[in-house]
Amino acid sequence: MDIPGQIGYWVLVVLAAIWTVGVRTKLDAGTHTILGTLFLLVGAVVLTVSDADKVHSLWIVPAGLVFAILMAYVGAHAPLLFAPFRVLASFFAALIRVGIPAHQIRAAQEAGLKASIEEWASKAEGKKE
Repeated sequence: MDIPGQIGYWVLVVLAAIWTVGVRTKLDAGTHTILGTLFLLVGAVVLTVSDADKVHSLWIVPAGLVFAILMAYVGAHAPLLFAPFRVLASFFAALIRVGIPAHQIRAAQEAGLKASIEEWASKAEGKKE
């Protein structure tokens, strides 16, 4: 079971790295994406520094993706319950985005929000007709 564990571990490490770079470059990433990134990154770090078997990565990767989806659902339907997760995501994003000017991050987030609203509005108009 060592080879599948090693393959899963390296998949976890690559996904954590890619998602972390994504949070840094895609400045309008959602809170659920940032939390999923944090989940994968913590999983990779824990497996790296502990004596835990690398085969655990085979459940950490799918659990991280399910966690991101679950956080999107909780954020949409239970904002009060989601508040501590939003604070955690904010701290993590601030740490990852060190060196990027705040006005640039805000502008990207506003542009992403505007694009989402326009997309939603065009879908709503399409359903009316």
